[in-house]
Amino acid sequence: MKYPMMGLSRLVGLVVCLAVLASLSGCKPTISFTALKTILTPGQETELEWEVEFAKGSGDNVVEISSGVGVVELEGVVTVAPTETTTYKMSTRSFVFGFPMFVKEELTIEVEEGVCWDFTGLADPDVCKSVTEWDLYAANYADDEDKYVFKMDKEATVPGLGDTAILLGAENDDPKESDSLLMFGTTRWPGLEDDTDYEVTLSVVYATAARRDDSDPECKMPTIKLSAFIGLDEPEINNDDLNTVTNLNKEEILSPNITIADATDDTCDDEGVFEESSASAKIEVATDSDGEFWITVGLTLSAPTDPTTPNMTVYLRSVTAIFQEL
Repeated sequence: MKYPMMGLSRLVGLVVCLAVLASLSGCKPTISFTALKTILTPGQETELEWEVEFAKGSGDNVVEISSGVGVVELEGVVTVAPTETTTYKMSTRSFVFGFPMFVKEELTIEVEEGVCWDFTGLADPDVCKSVTEWDLYAANYADDEDKYVFKMDKEATVPGLGDTAILLGAENDDPKESDSLLMFGTTRWPGLEDDTDYEVTLSVVYATAARRDDSDPECKMPTIKLSAFIGLDEPEINNDDLNTVTNLNKEEILSPNITIADATDDTCDDEGVFEESSASAKIEVATDSDGEFWITVGLTLSAPTDPTTPNMTVYLRSVTAIFQEL
């Protein structure tokens, strides 16, 4: 009976080990590790934000971020300014039932030569250009211009965030299902080689709290689409047909469906809490003989299926463009 008993004890030990491993797999910490901007030009800053929740009963918990950040609290925000493309590694260590538990997360911040415009009033003017180079427009309101209240401001204060941004906002008290309003900011960039093909990476930081109709018990929302455009000519509104904007080409959708759920707690009050988000896209462009092109960031507002008041309030915080020759 000696050998069968030894085999049985080994089997029991294996089952116990597997049970322990299975239980430990559910004891890993949950990690959120994000950056406000993941695409930078040299000299720009970004914020790393994290939140770690360790398993109940774990001990000797440690959270550490590489590349000079060091040991940190379970949640927090830190500002970093990498001078080259950097991968930040978050490492957590804990002990569960005496067993060590290690978990890692990585976040890469891309740093390349390019140009940035910062609208917050906080950036170093030697690093990013100012808002004065941007022009603002609204289009697609056809014969309903008198029904819209447009809000366009290059130096608006963002509620709750304190600093400034480009405000693009509109309200309409008598919408139709087909209403689709376009508002955009555009700037000329002449700093490239003549007659050259480029891939342009555009990154936009924005703050939004989509406006709601608090008289609607279902709190139905309009949809806001954030897009980037690159063209060789300045976008122009055809004054004979306000539904037409010429020279808006090479469109890439940055964020196709910004609604109230993305920015607030889903309560149907008059205006939500403004929070920052970022989005990016890659667009190919061929410069002409003067080596310049136009960068445009546009917002398209669409009414919901059963129309309520289609209002929007969006703040553009910064735009970064990185250029790579093809």
